Formats: sequence, structure tokens, C-alpha cells
Amino acid sequence: MSAATDGPIFVVGAPRSGTSLLRAMLNRHPRLGLCDETFFFYWVAERQRVFGDLADATRRARAIDRFLETRRIARLGLDRALLRTHLQAAALDYPRFFRALLDFYARAQGKARGGEKTPQHALVARTLLDWYPDARLLHIVRDPRDVVASLKRMPWGSGSRLADARLWSACVAAAAACADDPRHGPRCLLVRYETLIAEPGPELARVCAFLGEPFVPAMVASDPGAKAQKSDRWWFDRAQGGVETTRVERWRQELAPAEIAVIEWVAGAALARYGYAPAAPPASSALRARARLQAAGAGLARRVRQLPALWYRWFRPDRLAAEEAVIDGAGDPPE
Repeated sequence: MSAATDGPIFVVGAPRSGTSLLRAMLNRHPRLGLCDETFFFYWVAERQRVFGDLADATRRARAIDRFLETRRIARLGLDRALLRTHLQAAALDYPRFFRALLDFYARAQGKARGGEKTPQHALVARTLLDWYPDARLLHIVRDPRDVVASLKRMPWGSGSRLADARLWSACVAAAAACADDPRHGPRCLLVRYETLIAEPGPELARVCAFLGEPFVPAMVASDPGAKAQKSDRWWFDRAQGGVETTRVERWRQELAPAEIAVIEWVAGAALARYGYAPAAPPASSALRARARLQAAGAGLARRVRQLPALWYRWFRPDRLAAEEAVIDGAGDPPE
């Protein structure tokens, strides 16, 4: 078992890789309370030129107020007045802002150790571990074909198998680069979705040993009332219900041979690195060209939908709630 720590735990990976399931399992531990998706880097950390130096109380209050106005903070179910007071005292810079939010969430759940799950924070994995020397990173990887098949069903999916496969590759490559870095590697753990589904007890025991926490069998048990609880984001509901082995290799029924070939082409060497065998002949030049053209069309359509959100990002970048409402209305997640 790793040395005990109360450092934050970050669950990252490509969207639809099982990050929600892993977070739900961890949150059944009596000491762990991981916050749901904050997209803190998109909404706050990447807008440092907008909000400025948080050591200044006025600027700090502005950043806090704008972030707390968003729906993603409302969904956390926290007392926002108390949270605002806590952040105003603690958020003296951007790393401390994020850490204070995560600690407050954990304490609100009666837990001693916090963390967070935003899949795309895989892209900033190195920054997270630079910010928090006591942090641990859990990188969950799922077969890219199952990831893309799942994204195909999402109302906020890109509409392009090529674009979705590229998203998988980008998230996996960024987290892998962090794990391969000698400075960060010992604080990163790879979790394969398929192993977590097939052997949840042993795999969670391995995760707990890495985190320096005792394994608790209740982490494997599903919440019997979870499936009856419906949210406004139905794609998260299943993760609360526990393990479903039927989610593995659904791509064989849901993807066409040409789609499989495109995904395997984009995944490249990463497919073998994570133990996934190719199933389709190599994508032809003509298929690659068609996939690029289709991705370009889907990307253009998405950009058109995002124009109102981009207006806020460019001209009113501190109006987070207004930008979020436009993004949610367009059915697109933040990038």
C-alpha cells in the first residue's frame, strides 16, 4: 500500500470511458468524496487573464461569484453561500481555488479526502500533478471502439467517428505522457475499464492500495435506489447503478466495419499498448479521405452551433453562466 495521504484524487480519461463509474465506486468509500465534473480549467484556470491575480480580494470575489453562478456548481448540491465564504478565504491563487472547492465538497459529504472527475482533465494531467505534489491520478482507459460507439449515442457527441476517435487518442496520449514522466509516473495509475467490469473487487483493491486507503467491499455494491433516480443528464445515471458486463464490446453490434477501421487507424499503436486487438482491415486511402471530409463537415456544423458561446468566450469571457447556458442549449460540452 502507498503511503497514507489526504492529497486529492483525480479521475481522468476519454469521455465515455467509465470515469463516472469509477468515481461512483470511490465515493462509496467512507473516506473518499470526489466531486463531479467541474471543468475547472475550461471555466476558470484558462481565464486567468480575465480574472487576474486572485491574491486581490476584489478579483477573487469576481472569479468565485461567476463560477458559482454556473449550473455545474448548482448540480453539486452544496450550500453556495458557505462555499463562497470558504473560497473567499482560501482561493488565493488558482491551484488553491480548485483545491478549496474539492475539499469543501468532500467535507460536505462527511468525507476526509476529496478529488474530482472531469474526463478531459486528462489533457492537463501534468498541471494537476504539478499543482498538487500529494495528488494521485487515476487514468481509466476503455476500448476506443466502445468509447466511440457510446459517444455515437450521446446528444452532445461530435457526429464524427474520426473526431471521437481523435478525442480518445488525445486524452489517452496526454495521460500516458504524464505517467511516462519520471516526475509524475509514481503518482499515476492506469485502470482498464474492462478489468474493472470483470473483476471489480480485485481491481478496486489495487486502486485503494495505490491511493493508500483500505479496500472496502461496499465500493463494489451498487446503490439499489440509484436506477430509480433520474437526472437531467441521463447518460450519467447508469454509472450510479453499478457494474454491467453488457457494456463491454458493444461496438461489435453498434459500429459498421468502415467505422471500426477508422477508429483503429486513429488509435494506431495505442490500441496494442492497452491490449486491444484490431478487428478490421486497415483503412484504405479512400476511407480515410471520406472520414476526414465527414469530420470537417461535422466540425463546421458544431462551430456554427457554438458561435453564440464563442461570442461570450471572446467578448464577455467572465459571463460563465451565460456561456454555459448557450453550450448546454447547443448540446455541446466545453472543449
